[in-house]
Amino acid sequence: MTILLNNDGFWHEQWLAAMAKHMPDRKTIEYGDGISPAEIEYALVWKHPHGDLKNYPNLKAVFSLGSGVDHLDRDNGLPDVPIFRLIDPAMADDMALYTLYWTIHFQRQFGLYAQQQKKSYWHRYPTPLAPDFNVMVLGLGAIGSHIARVLVKNGFNVSGWSRSPKDIAGINAVSGKDSLMQILETTDVLVCCLPHNKSTHHYLGHEILSGLKKGGHVINVSRGAVINDEDLLGLIDRGHIAGAALDVFGTEPLPKNSPYWQHPNVYVTPHMSGATNPDTAVQIIAKELVDFEKSIMPPYPYRREA
Repeated sequence: MTILLNNDGFWHEQWLAAMAKHMPDRKTIEYGDGISPAEIEYALVWKHPHGDLKNYPNLKAVFSLGSGVDHLDRDNGLPDVPIFRLIDPAMADDMALYTLYWTIHFQRQFGLYAQQQKKSYWHRYPTPLAPDFNVMVLGLGAIGSHIARVLVKNGFNVSGWSRSPKDIAGINAVSGKDSLMQILETTDVLVCCLPHNKSTHHYLGHEILSGLKKGGHVINVSRGAVINDEDLLGLIDRGHIAGAALDVFGTEPLPKNSPYWQHPNVYVTPHMSGATNPDTAVQIIAKELVDFEKSIMPPYPYRREA
């Protein structure tokens, strides 16, 4: 049995080392290395060339090397085999800590203090306690719900919105647009954890973003195209939204002429809030692959949006 590996060409040395460590009895071939198509039974891929996976006649399953599905949604040539998403607790923890960091940054006004330091200016401002600081997590999937729980654990007042009703201890979970708009009126930080698909493209546009409490903030750790950049920047420039921490963008790398780079109220990071760790990820995939061979389906199947 041979496994095809393609993490969009990135970090293959680390992936191969993790495969050798946690799957020593399974042969792994990097995409492009003189592959014999009939030899491939499993594929571990991220942003793989569209249509290529249909070229492997003995392919049994595909394991995506990330939780996002937009790269799969864009591929109209997927094979007729099970495809599974990767939900790695280490990645979820990383994203939750990133979100917690920026939530505290906005709560404690650290950006303002950084500006004061440059001017040698000493002045303190009232700081709301965590239970009085309202955070809304938009999207309560595996990642969003974990982020919400970490925020609750650290004392913040957390609400969450999802398309269908959810019941999560300690979180005011709601569904429906009316409920979302009502909670946004008192939201200090809006955390975007929505997947990107046809229904969420530019979902965070003027209507939703202008419903956010005046002086509120935005954190995006999902996909850049969920946000309408022009609308977000316009609301920041008009003072309705105080600032944003953005880790993902519609075009990556973020173009050098993007106004986000130089905007004083926008914090840019290069899609690093939840990078997949090869060692922890391969441990999960190794177990799921063994389960699959025992007819036990891994817990996060990919389903294309209707």
